[in-house]
Amino acid sequence: MFQVFNQYSAVFIAAALLLIAIILTFSHKPRWQDTLALGVITAGLVAAWIVLHPVQTPLMEDAQKVQGMIGQGQPVLLEFQSPYCIACTEMKPAVDRLEQELNGQLLIIRLNIQESVGRELAPVYNFEYTPTFIFFDAQGNEVWRQVGDLDVKRVRESISGK
Repeated sequence: MFQVFNQYSAVFIAAALLLIAIILTFSHKPRWQDTLALGVITAGLVAAWIVLHPVQTPLMEDAQKVQGMIGQGQPVLLEFQSPYCIACTEMKPAVDRLEQELNGQLLIIRLNIQESVGRELAPVYNFEYTPTFIFFDAQGNEVWRQVGDLDVKRVRESISGK
């Protein structure tokens, strides 16, 4: 069955609206203010994409390395995400803050499901939707998993053992 909306929808809609605005603006003799406004809007959209889109954790080039990092004496939060997932984009600032706050206490591994490692590990960890967060204790046991919004309080409580 054909699905109208998917993980790329927001990107396509923004690009289409920007293209329509450009066509409408340049179909008449544009004033310099109109051209400037389009430039600012375009720059803002590009900047928002660069800042907000989720990225894979660096150095996650092979699935065995990722699996080897789990259960090495430190809790791990494994995130399956996609750069085109709206919910992933919304969760990125919270995950970034959590990563800074719990630096040294929690290892956060972000896997892009469109990259080979993410695709390889998806069936191993039996996930279906992005974002999916899987919390492992220091021994590598899965403690809980959450799809969609990450409960930051739950992560903190899992780290502190409460």
